[in-house]
Amino acid sequence: MVFSSAIFLFAFFPVTFALYRVVPGMKAKNAVLLVFSLVFYAFGRLAYVPLLVLSILVNWSAGRLLGLDWPKARRRLVVTLAAVVDLGLMGLFKYLDFFIANLNALLGTAIPAQNIPLPLGISFFTFTALSYVLEVYRKRANMAKSLWRTALYIALFPTILSGPIVGWKTAAPQLEQRTCDAEKTARGLRRFVVGMAKKLLIADTVGRMVDALFAAEAMDARLAWLGAVGYAVQILFDFAGYSDMAIGIGMTFGFALPENFDRPYTSLGMTDFWKRWHMSLTAWFRNYLYMPLVMTKPLRRLYKKWAARYGRSTANKLSILIPMAVVWLLTGLWHGAAWNYVLWGLWHGFFCALEGVGLIRTKNLEKSGFGRLVLRAYTAAVVLFGTVLFRAGSLAQAGRMYAAMFTGWRFSAAGTLVLQRSVTGLAAFCLALGLVLSLVRLPNAETKLADAKWAQPLSYVGCGALLALCLMSMAQSGFQPFIYLQF
Repeated sequence: MVFSSAIFLFAFFPVTFALYRVVPGMKAKNAVLLVFSLVFYAFGRLAYVPLLVLSILVNWSAGRLLGLDWPKARRRLVVTLAAVVDLGLMGLFKYLDFFIANLNALLGTAIPAQNIPLPLGISFFTFTALSYVLEVYRKRANMAKSLWRTALYIALFPTILSGPIVGWKTAAPQLEQRTCDAEKTARGLRRFVVGMAKKLLIADTVGRMVDALFAAEAMDARLAWLGAVGYAVQILFDFAGYSDMAIGIGMTFGFALPENFDRPYTSLGMTDFWKRWHMSLTAWFRNYLYMPLVMTKPLRRLYKKWAARYGRSTANKLSILIPMAVVWLLTGLWHGAAWNYVLWGLWHGFFCALEGVGLIRTKNLEKSGFGRLVLRAYTAAVVLFGTVLFRAGSLAQAGRMYAAMFTGWRFSAAGTLVLQRSVTGLAAFCLALGLVLSLVRLPNAETKLADAKWAQPLSYVGCGALLALCLMSMAQSGFQPFIYLQF
């Protein structure tokens, strides 16, 4: 079950919301959400509900043990075992065949692939569960004595499949006490509709064009560049749309979920880009991987050697390279068990590292209008080339696209036909949709118009129009899953 399906819109969500508002007390409300969260997950793949339950039990048990007054070494053993179980399960289901394929290629063996279906949302609920254990281990947050509260945190249906990844420290107070009035519910529903419009009306519309372009046999420079730009648009509105829908649903139940996107395509450099794109994942890697790596004893000893030899300033720059390489390698792997994802992560990490050590000086360029323009162009180019790796089904297809982008200057009639079919009516449609989206988001805009008395009613009129367009799109088009559900 996904948010943009008829069964969710007309059955699951209304029933869940009605029961939630009827039952008294926070414990009963949490119980309703937990039951329906498990039902929501079971609709995706019933066979993997026990895996989710196992993750909940393992991490809750680890949290209880970490709450005991034990020596540091024993507490470290508990958190290590919990992490091994969490990452081991994710590795088994997500990376086993990738490991087998590369082992066969390296050693010439013929181990058959296991073809284990990937549990929905395993990358997201695994990181959510790890956040709980790590926060309790660091004593930044108290453990949950209640198994059911931990279960709801890990399995909460708005976030379990594709985030945002909510840290335990952020979620814990909201699981105990939260309020939801009519105004917050209205804002949540409006946010949900905006997200659904981003997915159904923009991402899916552009996605059909992108599929045709990437599958075109007569590939040339026009199709390759349009395919890359189109996919950059598709993945933003697909994933940002999901995040808007999740945040909106959370608001209707009183939760304040973290933002996941902040106009990433206006970024001034790749470091800035990752402060705006998939913000909850960036925060997770920074808090639980990058900073602990920086503080490890081997890296601190290495820093002292470099500081004595090259000076502190140079040592500071060099010491971030190893943690950054690890983080970006794992960021790529987290997105998918394929070499194109690994290279995509390293591609982004390479430019973040250049900025981190000062070889690309974004701070200097930010001071002038022309400099900001240069930074945006540079960021767009890096992101655009990365999207080809991300979208391509293989390294061979990615190489074919790159070759066409720079050498495909012989235009065929077949390519021209694909191009005409791809762009016909798309620009006018997106322009009209952009105007409607502007009306819906008007009350949140930082302009004088946002304070006008007619801004709020007009936004709901626009919201109704968007909802109608979304329902028509659902009726006319085939189902297209959210891109990040595959991770």
